[in-house]
Amino acid sequence: MDSQQILGIIKLIWPLALLQFGLQVYCVIDIVRRNRTRNLSVPIWLVIVIFGEILGSIIYLIIGRSEE
Repeated sequence: MDSQQILGIIKLIWPLALLQFGLQVYCVIDIVRRNRTRNLSVPIWLVIVIFGEILGSIIYLIIGRSEE
């Protein structure tokens, strides 16, 4: 694999990594501000979002977010 291929891969990955990080930060802030969630407790949702990466954040937004 030469440097051009590596650079191409990096160009594809960094926007996804930035999106994942932004979504995680949004979800963590949302969990802390609301201080209420559905289905599981706040600390468990924080662990799921932080360690579940993008999938954990999406699951929180779909089924864990309280309706306030």
